Amino acid sequence: MLTVDMSYPRKWGIDMSFYFTEKPFERFGKTLIEEVSLSVELGEHVAIIGENGIGKSTLLNAIYNKYMDSSYLMDQELTKYNDQVALNFIMSWYPELLAIKNAMETDYEKIGDYIERNGYEIEEKIIVQAKQFNLTESDLNKKMAQLSGGQQTKVALIRAMISDRSLIILDEPTNHLDKEMIDIIVDYIKRAKQSMVFVSHHRGFIDETATHIIEITQQGTRKFTGNYSQYKSIIDLERETQKRIYEKKQKEIKALEATVDRVKNWHQSANQSASVRNPIEQKRLSKLAQKAKVKESQINQKVDKITVQEPKVDERHFHFDNQKVLNKKYLMHLNNFSVTMDSKSIFQNANFEIKDNENIILTGPNGSGKSLLISIIKQSIVPDKGEVYITPSLNIAYFDQKNDNLAYDSTAISMLLHMDGMTRSQAQTILASFGFDNQKINLPISQLSMGEKSRLQFVILYFSNPHLLILDEPTNYFDIATQDLILQMLKQFSGQVMIVTHDDYLKSQITATQWTIENKKLKNLTLHEKQSPNTVDDTLKLLDDFKSIDEFGHFETDN
Repeated sequence: MLTVDMSYPRKWGIDMSFYFTEKPFERFGKTLIEEVSLSVELGEHVAIIGENGIGKSTLLNAIYNKYMDSSYLMDQELTKYNDQVALNFIMSWYPELLAIKNAMETDYEKIGDYIERNGYEIEEKIIVQAKQFNLTESDLNKKMAQLSGGQQTKVALIRAMISDRSLIILDEPTNHLDKEMIDIIVDYIKRAKQSMVFVSHHRGFIDETATHIIEITQQGTRKFTGNYSQYKSIIDLERETQKRIYEKKQKEIKALEATVDRVKNWHQSANQSASVRNPIEQKRLSKLAQKAKVKESQINQKVDKITVQEPKVDERHFHFDNQKVLNKKYLMHLNNFSVTMDSKSIFQNANFEIKDNENIILTGPNGSGKSLLISIIKQSIVPDKGEVYITPSLNIAYFDQKNDNLAYDSTAISMLLHMDGMTRSQAQTILASFGFDNQKINLPISQLSMGEKSRLQFVILYFSNPHLLILDEPTNYFDIATQDLILQMLKQFSGQVMIVTHDDYLKSQITATQWTIENKKLKNLTLHEKQSPNTVDDTLKLLDDFKSIDEFGHFETDN
């Protein structure tokens, strides 16, 4: 496996711990978290988890701003660097050196200054690192806007790796990366001696890299020792315990309330049987009334003291109404197709198909052609050669990992109101179930977080009534709880799903035919596994089925 070159010169400061406390944690005129109190000790690798929109990226920025002189923040949003050459973006970590490099284009005398500051050595180390990330020198000389999402993430990671800071802060470092690249990042983090704080929604990645978990809710922050699986086991135990305590207390409340009812009935019966003309009975009744009132007050005080909260249950449900089903044996056939892009052959005599009632999982290295295949299926790109048959009546809903199908100058509520048959009341209810409050539904979509934009895409897909739902890396910007809800949605979906993903957990939860891209061709891994014989078992079965073999190598049966 490729490993990360960690030979950059380091100037780490004094070994230190990092603390951040703020009550309440407010930004943009709004309280995001009631109380933040977190610490990161030397060498800890801390994963921050929480729902989309809770303020994880904002918190990372706040930590960075406090420890700017000793920390490095890998930005999640790289579009602001679109016009910058990738190599220059990495070298901008050394601004004076980059200024000399740029000046060399017109002033050759600056070359001496560049050599003196080890400019060429740093460039070479960046190039070596880039090659380990499957980036060429040609890639490094492209503008950021010309790189794929995965390539941009790699460039951002290289810049983080060459920093000399004691605290590395990473925002979604696995986005758009294939499994090989994720393994490299895992290896880098495992061997890194610096303290690290990162936000990730990738369960497997957190399990491999985190020494601690910080959970963020609107109420506050909690720190756990261990990886995600260890954290999850603690949380599940807490919820189960809370559920049992709540159910026990509810029984106690019902028992006390039953006692109050008995006291009331007792007093009522005594009142009905007492004679209004008998002063002794009236005096006795008065004493009973006082006792009943005291008893009722005592019981109500006990009930008020029982303050166990009911465990939260996520009652959001995803389903597709009035789903139309295609009665076709195949949704599509792509036979012997070839595609060349920018003089580079991507597919060569490749074949692909989707049968009726068949879900698809598609994997492959970054740049292998996964997004290109989706474009062919959507018929926005025509292969150079080959046969492409897409069922004419096929309705495709495409989840774009860049959210390009959203109107950024519009609002969430207005986009839903443009859908046929949608009322304002329905739109508000739907958006609320996806975590959009009254403020966010009226914000320009450009001001929403990446997770919120992605959730909005799903809301729109929910009502698009598709036959085929294509999801391109759907878990990149969803918190783990939302991922679980999406899985529920997919299991309820009566159409078919094609998912491009490198997330092993997601793949394990979906019943699907698995395809991958290898050597410019598409390979059906599921079919290959079915056709791969277990030679030992098959041979033993063969010996049981056949009595002997004749001199010509033909089997002779008992019949």
